[in-house]
Amino acid sequence: MKEYRINKQKISDYTKRNDNRVFKILLFTMLGMPILMYPSMGKSLEPFLIMSFSLLTTALIVGLIYLNNKKLTRLSAENLRILIDENTITRVIDLEHEPRMNFLHKYSYQQGKTNSGAFYTKIEFKNLKSVSNKNGDLWVHSIKSNSFNGHGILVIPQELENFMELEQLLRSTTNQMSISS
Repeated sequence: MKEYRINKQKISDYTKRNDNRVFKILLFTMLGMPILMYPSMGKSLEPFLIMSFSLLTTALIVGLIYLNNKKLTRLSAENLRILIDENTITRVIDLEHEPRMNFLHKYSYQQGKTNSGAFYTKIEFKNLKSVSNKNGDLWVHSIKSNSFNGHGILVIPQELENFMELEQLLRSTTNQMSISS
């Protein structure tokens, strides 16, 4: 069995890339609220005060979500492992015994484990459908992949040690599977 991890020097690159994506989503959500409230404001001061209070409250909540996600992303990067044996590829992020997690991190981790394959995904080579490159990361799709909920899709970050070796291995395995079908 071969194990791949994110290079320690590249963990900050990985977290910045993921944090920027989350920040853009949260910022769009936060700025969308005043646009939705604008038609109901009229000429009085009361709706403006309500909108200002709502915007500040939303900014506080968005900031807390962002900070929580930032630390969880770093912990996930430090604990990410890609395991390959003769029949399968597995993506594992095990945070069960991570001492640096607070209540919100543990809750987010448990929700992610329950609702998606974000923390554990295993694909048998015989079920490989495709390997594609999106924004530098490898996306491995199984025959039963579902783009809506992420099941059957394994994302391999470009910051992984020996990334090119892993990419070549997966592409050759996918080609062998398509030839034998």
